[in-house]
Amino acid sequence: MFPTKATTSQAKEIYKIFDQYKDIFPHIRYDYLQRKIESSTCIYHDNVVITYTIYKRKTKLGTCYAHKGDVIIHQIVNAEPSNGKSKEVLKNFLDHTIEGKVVWLSVRSDNDRACSFYEKMKFTKMGTIDWMGGLLEGHVFCYNPNSNLGKLL
Repeated sequence: MFPTKATTSQAKEIYKIFDQYKDIFPHIRYDYLQRKIESSTCIYHDNVVITYTIYKRKTKLGTCYAHKGDVIIHQIVNAEPSNGKSKEVLKNFLDHTIEGKVVWLSVRSDNDRACSFYEKMKFTKMGTIDWMGGLLEGHVFCYNPNSNLGKLL
C-alpha cells in the first residue's frame, strides 16, 4: 500500500476530519489544507491525513536542528482513532513517500497517547519545544532510517 496524495476534491472531507479535533488542532484552517494539497504535501489514505514539508535549509526545531532535505510532519490525524490505520499509513509514508529521509515532528508534552504512538513507531525523543511564549511545552521527535534507533520493525 502506497500512501495517496490528497486531491483538491478531497479538501472539504479532510477539513471535516480536522474539525472533529478542534481541541487538538485549533490552528488548522481550510486555506492551509488547500495549500498543502496543492503543493503535494498532504497524504490522505484510509481516512488518515498526514501533512508535511521537506526543509529547504537547516532549520531550528525547538532545541534541535533539522537539515536541508529532512522532513517535518506537521499533523497526523485519523478520522477513526484506534483502528490501526494511522500506524499503517505512517509506516508506508516513511517507507515509500519519503523513503530514506530523516523525519522530525513535535507534539505537546501532555499528549501522552501521541508520544506513545511515535515511540512505538521508532521515533526518538530528541529535544524540547514550546509554543505560546513558553506556556505550552512539547517534545521534538526524530525518525532516522539510517540509524538502528530509527528503523521500523
